[in-house]
Parts: sequence; C-alpha cells; structure tokens
Amino acid sequence: MGPALAFIMCVLIWGSTWIVIDSQVGIVPVAWSVAYRFAFSALVLVAMCRIRGISLRLRRGDHVTVILLGIFLFSTNYVLIYFGSAYMTSGLVAVAFSLLSFLNIVNARLFLKTPIQPAVMVAALLGVFGLVLVFWPEIANLGNRNDTLIGVGLCVVSTLSASFGNTVIASEPAQRLPLLSLNAWGMAYGALANSLFAAVTAGTPVMDTRWTYWLGLTYLAIFGTIFAFLIYMWLVKRIGLARAAYIAVLMPLVALTLSTLFEGYVWTLPAAVGMALVVTGNVIMIRARRNDA
Repeated sequence: MGPALAFIMCVLIWGSTWIVIDSQVGIVPVAWSVAYRFAFSALVLVAMCRIRGISLRLRRGDHVTVILLGIFLFSTNYVLIYFGSAYMTSGLVAVAFSLLSFLNIVNARLFLKTPIQPAVMVAALLGVFGLVLVFWPEIANLGNRNDTLIGVGLCVVSTLSASFGNTVIASEPAQRLPLLSLNAWGMAYGALANSLFAAVTAGTPVMDTRWTYWLGLTYLAIFGTIFAFLIYMWLVKRIGLARAAYIAVLMPLVALTLSTLFEGYVWTLPAAVGMALVVTGNVIMIRARRNDA
C-alpha cells in the first residue's frame, strides 16, 4: 500500500464514522459507548497478535509510551469530542477538529524538533479557512446558543489531546514497537481510562439490545478504530506528523458528501469556494511531499 492510498482510506473511513456515531447515542451513556468501542478493539488486536505470533511483551519504559497514547488519543480525545458534539453542530465540531493540522505542526516542532515547513503550514491554513467557509452558516450562528462556547472549548481541548497522542505515535519509543502491539496496548489502556471515567460519571454499565447499536459499534471498532489507526500510524511513519494530520481537514468533506446524498444538504457558493481551498491545500501538501523525496 502506498501513502496516497493509505491517506485516502483514512479519510474515507473516518469521514464515514460521523454518521455511524449517531447510532451510538441514546440508551447507552456516551462514556460507556466509548469504553465499549476501545475495549472491543483492544480484544480484537490482542487476538490478531496471538494469531500472527506478535509479542505483546513490553519493556518497563514502553508502558509509559502506551499509557500516554491510550490516555491522549484513545480516551480524552474521544470522550471530549463526544461530549462537545452535544453542545454544537457537526460542522463546528469538524472545524474545531481541523485544528489538528496546526497543532501537529507545533507539537512536532516542540517535542520532536521537526522543522516547520512553510508549504505544509500554508496547506493547513488553506484547509482550515476552507472549512470555515463550508460551515459558515453554523459559525455565523455561534452566538445564538449560550452553551456553544462550552462545546467549542471541549472540542478544542479534545483536538489538543489528539495532537499529543499523535506526537506520541511519532516518537522514537513508539516507532520501535510493532504497530499491532502498540495499538493493542494503547487501546487497552484507553479502554480502562474510559471505563473508569464512565463508572464515575454515568454509573454502572448500560447495554443496548438494538442490532443497529451493535452493528454500528462493530463498524466503529473494526474499521473506524483498528484498521484506520493502523493505517494512520503507518502513514505518520512514512509522510510525517504534519502531513498526516491533513486527514482531519478532509474528513468533514466526506461527511458532507454523505450528507448531500442521504440528508439533502444543499451546497452554497461559500461552501463551494471553501471546498476549492481545501482541495488546493491538499495539492500543496502532496507537492511538498514530492519535493522532499
């Protein structure tokens, strides 16, 4: 698999999860749904490691790495984004999460000493500004709800947590570990953190007997979590943290396309211009990668 195909697969998978997540809201508290998702994913990854003969043994220092990965990327990130979504529209959530492209550039510089490349920064700027145009009607109504700022705050902190998790992925200790075992341990620790949080905030576990809930959970665990993160972590290794994070800019456009097909979304001129800016940013990102090769 080449980097281009891996990039597209991550965008398509994560872009489609926004619709599936709706099936997880209702009977089961959000905190428990997140805990179930990562516990399911961790168990499947452990089974995959056993089948393929991949060792799950870690050195003492490696546990620090996977604990940080679990807390930042597979726990705090998801819990806050789920709760933040309750206070704001999906468009605003998408714009907030697109800040990942900036935060990854900054954190890679601070923690990994990676130089900031002007072309990558320009691409990130175009991408975020393009998303602002796409979702401008929702942004223009930002002040109509007093609790929207709570949602914005939760989603921004969630994105910052995701960026810290991304930085852990790109660190030397994480790069030494096999992808399957790295994900298995990270998701196991994430599931543990999520379960503790759910127990404190939502009480005892709640089950949903609807087949749609479990079908959605299976899709999110297998495709949206296991496959997507394995591909993403491989992609970070190949093209770097900053470029891989541009996936966060393109994901909302996939969700918007699905909304056009199934929910009757109507495109406006600002949205079309915004889409053009996002595509332009992606082209700049790709050309920058080629120039480095």
